[in-house]
Amino acid sequence: MPPGHRLRYLPDGGLEFLLEEPVLDCLLVGDQVTLRFGRTEVMLSDPFDLEVDGVGHHLDPRRPMTLAPLLDTIPGAARWLWASPDGALNLVFMQGQRLAAPGPTVRNTWSVVGAGAPVAETAASVVDPVE
Repeated sequence: MPPGHRLRYLPDGGLEFLLEEPVLDCLLVGDQVTLRFGRTEVMLSDPFDLEVDGVGHHLDPRRPMTLAPLLDTIPGAARWLWASPDGALNLVFMQGQRLAAPGPTVRNTWSVVGAGAPVAETAASVVDPVE
């Protein structure tokens, strides 16, 4: 079964995740934050930023008391999900919220995978770069 998204290389060297189902249907909080869009999971294991109604919030998955602003993404739908050339993950919601996770440092700080699939089995098809 495909992972629920395809990849597109962007002209600047970034990578766009084309979600089959852009509706955020599940939000999980544990040792990381997981946002599930159909069969695609966006997992955040280190601090990230979320902007809601023009107000910025610095959220840390290891500090659950900081995560309340995530509830403002539900119900929601992804408008654009991409990784910049430097490895930062960006997610813009249809309702205007913006999520930004820094690029990898010593370890991966985020991942986009097929729901329930081991990381080794999350290869997605790649489409041509955006013209």
